Amino acid sequence: MSKLTTKPTASHAKVAKAAPPKETEAIAPLPVAENWRGHLRVGSIITETPGVKTFRLVPSSSDRLLPFTFVPGQFLNVAFWIGGARMNRSYSISSSPTQREYIDLTVRREPRGAVSRHIVDLLKVGDQIEAAGPVGKFTFDGTEADSIVLIAAGVGITPMMSVTRYLTERSWAGEIFLIFTFRKPADFIFANEITAIQRVNPKLHVAVTVTRAEGTDWKGSRGRITKELLTQTVPDLASRRVHVCGPQSMMEATKAMLTELGVAPDQLKTEAFGATKPAPAAAGTALKPTAEATGPLVTFSTNNKSVKIHVDQTVLELSEELSIGIENSCRVGTCGLCKVKMTSGEVEMAVEDSLTPDDKANGIILACQAKPKSDIVVEA
Repeated sequence: MSKLTTKPTASHAKVAKAAPPKETEAIAPLPVAENWRGHLRVGSIITETPGVKTFRLVPSSSDRLLPFTFVPGQFLNVAFWIGGARMNRSYSISSSPTQREYIDLTVRREPRGAVSRHIVDLLKVGDQIEAAGPVGKFTFDGTEADSIVLIAAGVGITPMMSVTRYLTERSWAGEIFLIFTFRKPADFIFANEITAIQRVNPKLHVAVTVTRAEGTDWKGSRGRITKELLTQTVPDLASRRVHVCGPQSMMEATKAMLTELGVAPDQLKTEAFGATKPAPAAAGTALKPTAEATGPLVTFSTNNKSVKIHVDQTVLELSEELSIGIENSCRVGTCGLCKVKMTSGEVEMAVEDSLTPDDKANGIILACQAKPKSDIVVEA
């Protein structure tokens, strides 16, 4: 496992030094205050790789510091009006919480992604964006374990960078193992900065593998992440805390390997990137189910619509068939945008990460996760 040999770029030079915050500038305590919503301004734009840019967001007001704090690994919800439609997306924060004057969102341009294309192609320095959060429980600040293994594919590296920057800046005593996979060497996001952080943090160990290295001068590991790469990179892997972030297929394969290698379920945390979203229906139409619904009756009281739901269908999916218009983004239960109030009935939810105790006490559910166990009424 050799150190990378690329040179740090000027755009990340300040962060690459991994300097701790000044003693005179107190850092707001964690955890963050919840439910912040407002506007941020694009302060600068950094090109990371072809198709990937980091947008450094600063306060839209005259304030010097951000109006919120966050925990490494959290994400921000953003909203844009595109083609007359309001679209929400969730992007992991790649900067460290110690940097209170700005927050970085690193975004990959997806060929069929309306929001990512808008962000990468059209956003300019000085533009204002609507944002909310931060949210998410895919976090690590060094108090949860005495070492951390961070495994990512592609743009899944972004929350891992927030963790790595933060732990390095705080001179955390634990071992940090970064294991990344990319399609091509040119797709290695943050390669220069990771090299720079390695120089100042002897506790940081990095392994990178590339799946499409043909025709390049890549001299590192090739292929997907394997059990051999994991065990060669991380001694005593089964005893360590592990975080995995990437496309669903990559995460499932990696989780299976980690289980075989003895990593306990309570030591493993995952976060999916590129959660599947339904194809948008044509204007004035609704998605039509292929079979008759036989589940409980769902009433959307605000829209005065009632219909039976399909077995294993979520309230959000049913709302989309009826053009109810519940806001949503991540669709995996972490961003909280699809919260709605249920006034009667009972649902089950596989993930409740973005619900607070107050939410639960007041009948708030996550439409993207809620599957009715009885007839229900929701305010939507």
